[in-house]
Amino acid sequence: MKATHSIRPARPEDAARIAVLGAHVWVHTYASAGVTDVIAQYVLTTFTREKILALLNDPGIVLLVAEAEANLAGYIVMRFDSYYADVPIEIKTLYIQDSFADRGIGSALLTHARGIAMATTGDRAIWLTVNSENAKAISFYRSCGMTQDGITYFELGGIKHENKVMVARH
Repeated sequence: MKATHSIRPARPEDAARIAVLGAHVWVHTYASAGVTDVIAQYVLTTFTREKILALLNDPGIVLLVAEAEANLAGYIVMRFDSYYADVPIEIKTLYIQDSFADRGIGSALLTHARGIAMATTGDRAIWLTVNSENAKAISFYRSCGMTQDGITYFELGGIKHENKVMVARH
């Protein structure tokens, strides 16, 4: 039987759990060859309670959490006025803890985000970037109706990593 989940706006008391989940998902996804000094420094400076609290206090950000079985299962960060072409809403982060994958939580978070986009801008269009080597995420976004619309790069430790720009216009 599938576990039920709920989605709600993040609160300050969620910040530590969001930081830990973010670090866990990022390391699991992107440090498959091991944890280098560059990766360790990135994770320790990016996924902090303070940075999550700053996101929660940013009026241009919406951060939603998904809980399953009373535990944090995933989260999504939306940034408004972060344009790609004519699409003003960027999904900065959509992370689901691996043990909660394939339960519809990622789809539910994306659906909520698109509903917020519609309520805010009158359009459900969103965009995001995804690592070109993350086949599971790319497949997920395509299954949600997103299409590749370009290429960009994420630089870490002087190394450029190709990312696909994915867009859902309607």
